[in-house]
Amino acid sequence: MSKINGEEQTDMNTNGPVPSAASASSAPSASSAPSASSTPPAGPSGRAQSNKAVEPPYGVSLLARTNELDQYFAFNDEAREVEFKRHDMPTPWLNYLSNGTFHTMLSHAGGGLSFYKSPQIWRITRYRFFHLPTDRSGPYIYLQDAGTGSYWCPTYEPAFRKAQEWRSSHGMGYTRFEAQADELAAKTVYFVGPYENSLIWNLTLTNNSSEVKELNVYAYAEFGMMEFMRELQWQCYNKHQVSVQYHDKEALIYKYGVENQPKPDETPLVYMMSDAPLAGYDGDREEFIGSYRSESNPAAIEQGGCTGSTILGGDPCGALQVRVRLAPGETRTVNFFLGTAMNEAEIERAIDQSREADFVTRSYAALQENWEHYLGAWSCELPDQDAQRMLNTWNPYQSQRNFLFSRNISYYATGTFRGVGYRDTAQDILAVVPYDPEAAKDKVRLLLGQQYQDGHVNHYFFPNEGWDPVTSIHSDDHLWTALAVWDILAETGDAEFLQENIPFYDGGEAPLYDHLKRAVDFTVSNLGPNGFPLMLRSDWNDQLFRVCREGRGESIWTAMQFGTVLLRMKDLAAASGYPEHAADYDRLYGEQKSLVNTLGWDGQWFRRAVMDDGRYLGTAEHEEAQIWLNAQTWATLSGMAEPDKGLKAMDSVRDILDTELGIRKLHPSITNFPDPADPLTNYNKGTGENGAVFCHANTWAIIAECMLGRGDQAYKYYRQLIPNIAMEQAGIRRYKAEPYVYASNLFGPESDRFGLANVSWLTGTAAWMYVAATQYIMGIKPVLAGLSINPCIPSSWEGFSVTRRFRGCEYEITVKNNSRVCSGVREIRVDGELLEGTVIPPYPGRGSVKVEVVL
Repeated sequence: MSKINGEEQTDMNTNGPVPSAASASSAPSASSAPSASSTPPAGPSGRAQSNKAVEPPYGVSLLARTNELDQYFAFNDEAREVEFKRHDMPTPWLNYLSNGTFHTMLSHAGGGLSFYKSPQIWRITRYRFFHLPTDRSGPYIYLQDAGTGSYWCPTYEPAFRKAQEWRSSHGMGYTRFEAQADELAAKTVYFVGPYENSLIWNLTLTNNSSEVKELNVYAYAEFGMMEFMRELQWQCYNKHQVSVQYHDKEALIYKYGVENQPKPDETPLVYMMSDAPLAGYDGDREEFIGSYRSESNPAAIEQGGCTGSTILGGDPCGALQVRVRLAPGETRTVNFFLGTAMNEAEIERAIDQSREADFVTRSYAALQENWEHYLGAWSCELPDQDAQRMLNTWNPYQSQRNFLFSRNISYYATGTFRGVGYRDTAQDILAVVPYDPEAAKDKVRLLLGQQYQDGHVNHYFFPNEGWDPVTSIHSDDHLWTALAVWDILAETGDAEFLQENIPFYDGGEAPLYDHLKRAVDFTVSNLGPNGFPLMLRSDWNDQLFRVCREGRGESIWTAMQFGTVLLRMKDLAAASGYPEHAADYDRLYGEQKSLVNTLGWDGQWFRRAVMDDGRYLGTAEHEEAQIWLNAQTWATLSGMAEPDKGLKAMDSVRDILDTELGIRKLHPSITNFPDPADPLTNYNKGTGENGAVFCHANTWAIIAECMLGRGDQAYKYYRQLIPNIAMEQAGIRRYKAEPYVYASNLFGPESDRFGLANVSWLTGTAAWMYVAATQYIMGIKPVLAGLSINPCIPSSWEGFSVTRRFRGCEYEITVKNNSRVCSGVREIRVDGELLEGTVIPPYPGRGSVKVEVVL
């Protein structure tokens, strides 16, 4: 028996269209993490000093914060779910439902939108970003007592009358709502299955009273005009070119077709239907909602039912009415479908298939099976339950959604002209390679199709929309692909991939390896006066375009990134049959390494860039922006930092940049530098790229500390950004974003909103945090020769275990740490036999091997 809003109930413990799964568990207790000194040592005279958070921040104990979170949500790790106990979260906490073609972004309270392939040109429903009331509109269901006229929504929102008992849950590709009012229990599961491009609304109703219940059930979605920006600009004309018509198979068909729309031949029709007979319908929003009303009080529901409206021009919607009679104790299921098809014949086929008796059950089972197989590539048992949950479920789940959507659309991003970012997507690939290497290869092909023959690439592009790309040239974009390709080769051992011919954006084609070599050549042909790579438009820090507007600015960080790529290119050259290229790569690496350790060194940390006027950025000589996180971490990631300098640089990160809510991107924040009339950034202090905790960049600090063998410090950095841990520290009303997926950044301590999380879900934090935890903390990293095992863990850990698929074999890995060290492998045994070295070879002929590692 469970409690919802303090009331016991027993009838809402199943999770989907098919009976299964456990009921939600209570929130796990947080394990302790290594602590850092709250009072850092004093830095050298004139250098930036730490500005750590007061512990605990904001005057509330951490225990009180943890108890506060229990009122809002709980994790059910067995079912891979997060359950929400309240609807009034600080922001909409989202899930992404998708089969790769049809997508729905859905919140814990039922708000969200659906789109087909692209949220720019094929956005099916409306969502009101930044407007009040928040989190509107959505795919809503209304339940009305036909006798009294009273109605409510299983999603809690938007009807004025609320359920007496309520909870919702996000799972892998589905969201479930369970609610009860007037002894009527409703469970709604929303998901997108693999068999049709449709959002399935699976509604199960149970009459727990002793009386017969006569119900009107309404399903409602507000249709958008597909092209989001054109709708904002020209809706007064476009609305006259859309239609919603009734189809004799008891469905509504919405058609969008306006002058000069992109790809009209690829624009789908939208259908909305049910597997129950319809008692009414509306295609006109004004008829269903009414004048001076909203989704909270639709006129049609209050005035007797749907009106049978259609439109040939106007504000479109889909509203379906179904009558349900429930005897005492009776349970009945009704399904609604919001889908797309290319023509009416395909719609009729989809309708027929969706109404097959077992279609919804089969679809949901296939969805679960797909995720079980996907996530089965990796599982771990750790001493830290919060980390274990992230690595087994939510981190790879978020990374896969990133892989689908790049940075396209979220609660924070309206999905207008962002498209596919080259550097973003190249990094997103890294976390998908262990789970779906073929999909990773396809994404590499897509990216390299945006490369020019001289080696540079388009910054953003629009493969679905067909728009012209964003062609600004950045010093780092073209280099990221080599890291993704090296990871694919290490995972699969498939060197033939390097010989595959891939076209250039400006014509012609070449083997994949040649594409990567031309990226190296482009960097070599664009070195600045000091020998570092020219910044060009900017590097990974987009704000740095202001240091290079005259074309002379150089990126010291890109020199480090370039060095990392050159090390990978040596391996890729050998695998491609060009071992002679290694000497050139070694020479280039040595030249950049020398520059990094001389001109790039500031005494206690590495400098960030050279500005147009020849002055350095990231030096103690200036009052602002003295130290930048990326330069310190990548000096070690690239292997370029001389040992003493690498340690000093990361000590400076610990002493100056770290807080109890993550590591700041730079310090001190910028207000007047380099010129009060033209500062480097317009971000407020402690926000965005100006002194915020940029979570993406924090991942590289974790990796750097692991490479230095300092597992306690690495894990401190890792654990403090686990979302629910960060939320415990900051407080739910300050943190605001979801506690189960990573955010892009948190406001830093120079902001009055320190701890506010921004831009969750679609962020490079997800992929790199996965890489940092699995390949560096746990140290299980694919390399070309096999699977490298080199953990760097907290000294308090007794050990851990991992099961991982790799090249056709399942590796069951147990790590023992009886010596209580952070790093250092004493011995490895594979199926009992002692291994020389720390790289386990592939065993494609074996189903599984047992690996025992002693630190």
